[in-house]
Order: sequence, then C-alpha cells, then structure tokens
Amino acid sequence: MSRVAAPSFTASRALSARYGGEKINTKCSLRAYPRRSGRITARAEGFGDARENPAAGLKAPSTPESPRGQQLAYILRTSPEMFESAVDSQLDALVREIEEEGARAGESSEQLVLYKRIADVRALERRNGLEDIMYTSIIQKFLSVGVDMLPPLDETTMLKGIDLNRLTDGVHSKEALEMVREHLMAVLGGAGENAYSSQLVRMSKLQAAQVYAASIMFGYFITRADKRFQLDRAMGTLPLDPMESAKALERLFNSASAMDSIDEADAAPENFGGADFDMFADSPNANAGASKSRSKMTLKQYIQNFDQMTLAQTARIVSMEGVMVAERQTGALFGSIEELQREMQDAVGMNAVTPEELMDAVNDAVSSKKVQTLTLAYASQRRLVLEAVAFGNFLRQSETYIDGYNAKLLTPTPKGPTGPPGASLRNPDDDDDGGNGGGNVPA
Repeated sequence: MSRVAAPSFTASRALSARYGGEKINTKCSLRAYPRRSGRITARAEGFGDARENPAAGLKAPSTPESPRGQQLAYILRTSPEMFESAVDSQLDALVREIEEEGARAGESSEQLVLYKRIADVRALERRNGLEDIMYTSIIQKFLSVGVDMLPPLDETTMLKGIDLNRLTDGVHSKEALEMVREHLMAVLGGAGENAYSSQLVRMSKLQAAQVYAASIMFGYFITRADKRFQLDRAMGTLPLDPMESAKALERLFNSASAMDSIDEADAAPENFGGADFDMFADSPNANAGASKSRSKMTLKQYIQNFDQMTLAQTARIVSMEGVMVAERQTGALFGSIEELQREMQDAVGMNAVTPEELMDAVNDAVSSKKVQTLTLAYASQRRLVLEAVAFGNFLRQSETYIDGYNAKLLTPTPKGPTGPPGASLRNPDDDDDGGNGGGNVPA
C-alpha cells in the first residue's frame, strides 16, 4: 500500500545547515537563465531508431541534437574505444572556429551589423555543440561504471533494479562517500534506511524534480570541495580544527612561561642571537602532532572550515554550459519545472499561512492527484538521488576537462543575483587550485 510522502528536503539545507549558516538557494539555480525551446529530446530508456537519429540507442533521458553531439553519440554507441579521441577532435574544431572568428572580427568594420548577427548565430551553435559534448561525456562516464541512466519519469514508469554501489564506490572518493551517505539519508529521512526496498511512496513530480536538481548541485559541490581538500592535504596546508588550534596556543603559552627570567636574559645578552629562543621554533614533536592532526581531518570538517564566501563559490556551477546541461537533464526526466510549479501553485492556492498548513495542502494535492505524481519504491528513490549526485560529479569532471583543454571554450556564469549560488561572489581566481590562477573557468 502506498503512502503519501510530504516534501522532506530543501536544497539549501543540504549545504547551509551542515556546512555554513548562510542560506544557499541551490533549488532555483538550475533555472536562472533563459531556456531554449526545443533543445531537449526525451526518450524512453533503450528506445529510438538509429536510422532516424544517430544518437538513438543511448540509454539516457535526453539525446544530442547538434551535429557534433550526434556524431559523438554515434561513436559512443558503435566505437566507444574511440570516444575520447573524438571528443578531443571536436574540441580542437571549436577552438579553431573561435580563433578564426576573432581574426575575422578585426578585418573590417563594413557590414558590422550583419557580421555581428552571423557571429551570434555561430556562437550559439558552438555553445549548443559544447553542451552536447559535455552531455555525451557524462553519458560515457555512466556507461563506464556500468549504469544506465534513468528514463523520463511518469506515474507508470517501472524501474529495474541496479547495483547501487556502482553509483557510489565507482564515482566518489573515499572521503566524499560519507558525505554522500549523509545527503542520501537527509533526502529520504530516517525511514529510508530501514524501510523495505519494495515499499512504495507517492510524491509530487515537482518534489522529485527539486530533489534531483538539488542532488546534482550537491554532487557538483562535493566534487569541487573534495578536489580542494585533496590538494591541500597533498601540500600539507590543511587547516587545524578549532580544538587543535587551542592546544597549539596552550603549548605556546607553556613554552613562554618556561623562559628564563628577564634578569637571567639580561645577564647573557650575547645569546640574543636566538640560541635561547629555540623553544619557540617548531619542534619535531610539535610538527609531527600537527601533521597527524591534519591527516585525520575529514572532508566534512574541512568544509565546515569554509567561510561564507568560499562556501558560496564552491557551491555554484561556474560555466553557462554546465548550468544548461544540469537543467537539461532535470527537464528531460521530469518535464518543465516551471509548468510543475504553476500546477502546484494552482492546486495549493494562497490560503496557507503556516508551514504546517502548506504541508497539509501539498499532501492533499498529492493524495488527490491534483498535481502530477510519481510512485517509487525506496530503492528507486535511492537510485534517483545517487544518480543525480553522480551526474553532478561527472558534470564537474567534464567541465574541468574542457576548461583545461582550452580556457576559451566555456562561458563563465555572469555576476549578479540571478546566477547560480555564489555567482555574485565571483573573483578572478575562483577555482580549485589553491590560488594559482587558471583559465576563464575554475579548473
């Protein structure tokens, strides 16, 4: 017997409640930019005629529509061993186009308006192609861990079981896995851990879409944070936790109290060169203790040391193409988020004053099917969340590879309150390399 699940998750809680204090609106970040109509092609899992579309046959909710994306999808389906070299070839072609476009821009100012329109069309085509390159790269990463992506979801969708360990052990580092588990429990609640995997839960489609979008953002965030963590640990620059910092100060004060008296110091002025001040130098034991403390620091503790600016910068998608790919995936699975929101607003109305009244109104809308719903087993819910977190991880990997290939390719997200989390806090060195510069988009 199915039961109605009240919304149990908000995107901001995943990051701010545990790692900061400033509310971060990851729930809305994937819809911060204008949508392009007609760019999403949703297909049922495993369906499609390869004669009509070279990208058909890939088990993903969306298929590439640009010529570059279709070519890569065809290679991925027929000759997967050649996929990575094909990606490099497509990136090379895009770089050449950008350089040729820049050279032509300085040749003549005649017919400037017409030239600008042509240049805008070509830039849009390149962006569409680059998004498809990123999306097919993400599909390839799911295939490499042996997992088919979810098909478009509706009330009648039946999902087959998979080995969920492939979405965790094969994707995230050991340090990140614990935080992924915490995120999963935060989304499903305590009942999700103990419930039978066949137990069904009904939820609104909007709720499921928001959970999926927020989990993409969480996967993206944890991947960026983990890279910073691994880099700081390798360089020995991990911060001490507050308890260890207090102990270090206590050791310093104890050392100071053990100094010879001022009279004794005055009696031996020749020692002011530093011989009697060795106690202030870092002793081997002190260094060893600090290094041991740093080596024990967990990724969660590391993130808890972030200030609000660092937290916001790490939590945002840093390229426009990445934003659009995340939005595209969510829309392909659940449909238009805007339409689902309007549907929920019409069903709930404006009469709810307290959170409890709003929750009751949402539950009533779901139970009476005034809004589109999904009925999923707990195992399927776990798959939904873990796939989204893995998608965020793969999105960041793809974005990093493209930016490392050539910094001209990706479009940085604009500054201002309408961007993804932290967009208004962007600075020239907002990357994961410890302050060593980088391209236009954080690597």
